[in-house]
Amino acid sequence: MRDKKGILANLILGFLNKAKEVPKTKLAKLILFAEIEHFQRTGDSITGLYFVRMKNGPVVAFFDEVLKDGEGELWDKKTALIPIYEEGKEKFQYCYAPKRKAELSKEVQETVNIVCKKYGRKTGTELSRLSHNLPAWKYSEPNEPIYVAELACKSEEEYFALTDMIEGFEDDEVLAEKVSRSLLKTEIRI
Repeated sequence: MRDKKGILANLILGFLNKAKEVPKTKLAKLILFAEIEHFQRTGDSITGLYFVRMKNGPVVAFFDEVLKDGEGELWDKKTALIPIYEEGKEKFQYCYAPKRKAELSKEVQETVNIVCKKYGRKTGTELSRLSHNLPAWKYSEPNEPIYVAELACKSEEEYFALTDMIEGFEDDEVLAEKVSRSLLKTEIRI
């Protein structure tokens, strides 16, 4: 069985290596968009973890726990004044900087590079706003688990077709994820 929290820690480290220092909210969203990008390119999740519907968008399971566990060993945590352009003021946020190099496969490193190029200049707030456009976030309940296959749906129609097909598997998380993956690898006709 894969060490999913370890893989998440390594992915976080990959983004920190690339960006040098990242505020917490932005880091959470970069992980989200990396999982979506990777799934759309490869049909597989990087971490194998689900996401949780939170107020500011989907957040990968165990994100806070992994961040805390990696402090001092994998990355440094500091408090910094971050400009919140939408509010016209600065607020204190936690920022993370790497202490070591990530060990990422070539495929995952490529995903990190793509996501940094697409989203690296956006603020955490802008990325949160983008995550609110995802059908899986829009149509889920607070604290509900959301799988990467659902997050990777490019339209509401695709999302509803997928959820209709996996609805009967809610009691079996592993089966639901496997069915979700296989369905997105095939064309969904609406």
